[in-house]
Amino acid sequence: MRKRQIIIDCDPGLDDAVALLVAFAASDMMDVVGITTVAGNVPAELTLRNARIIRELAGRGRDVPVCGGAPVPLLRDPVTAEDFHGSTGLGNIPFPKPRVRPSRANAVNFLVRTLRTAKGFPITLVVTGPMTNVALALTMAPDIREGLKEIVVMGGADSEGGNITSHAEFNVFADPHAAQSVFQSGIPTRVLNLDVTHQIRTTDDQVERVRALGSKQARAAADLLAASNRLEEKAKARVAPLHDPSTILCLLRPDLFEGPQATVSVVTETGERFGKTVPDYREDGHVLWYNQADADAVFSEMLGQLARFGE
Repeated sequence: MRKRQIIIDCDPGLDDAVALLVAFAASDMMDVVGITTVAGNVPAELTLRNARIIRELAGRGRDVPVCGGAPVPLLRDPVTAEDFHGSTGLGNIPFPKPRVRPSRANAVNFLVRTLRTAKGFPITLVVTGPMTNVALALTMAPDIREGLKEIVVMGGADSEGGNITSHAEFNVFADPHAAQSVFQSGIPTRVLNLDVTHQIRTTDDQVERVRALGSKQARAAADLLAASNRLEEKAKARVAPLHDPSTILCLLRPDLFEGPQATVSVVTETGERFGKTVPDYREDGHVLWYNQADADAVFSEMLGQLARFGE
């Protein structure tokens, strides 16, 4: 059976970095054909740098292009999240500088070119940051939807409320106009929102189980998870949710996640609800809005995949 091909559009970010490591570890089930980066958790020059750091940590190089994308949102003023990710975006962990240069291609152009050539075997687009690159690509070249199998998004919230405001989740809040464009595109989409990711938290004991795997990649994943926990504990007195890795894990083990079909809109009008996602639950909706997960089994799947780096 042919492996699932994925592009990861991200803004690394501690949990984006773990998601990238899990995706690279699962190379028998998925093929990362490219990484595109966007401003979000930290400014664009740092998300591009961080994606290259993780690519090299995973033992990959130019075979997986890393392309820098949108440095600012479509319409709103930029917003970042260094309070939760450290000034570097990777928790100020002293990773070696990346040696392999980024691709010369812009992220949006890479998405258009790659998806146009994937119509015979559509690609899954995993989005773990603001959706600016994706909205721009779909606007520039609407025909690329034929090269998309589905979009898997980390973003949004309903019953859980927000994590950047009382109503809004960060990735959507950072570019709600882009999110509205993507959610309204009609493309089959799975959404790992706060309703489900807040159920999946990696305890300090579980972090040490990751570290005990022993490979340099697993030790780095443990450092990233531990940094997330320390920052979350400082801000909210609890360990961190496994936000972005859930996108990869739901592709590997969809049986561990459940939720209703919906259509989704985003509040783009200025006010306290700015950036809020509004799911309309309906059987004919093109969006799968996850709201339940088997948290222990999700962690076990992540642990099992990261163990592959030591094989």
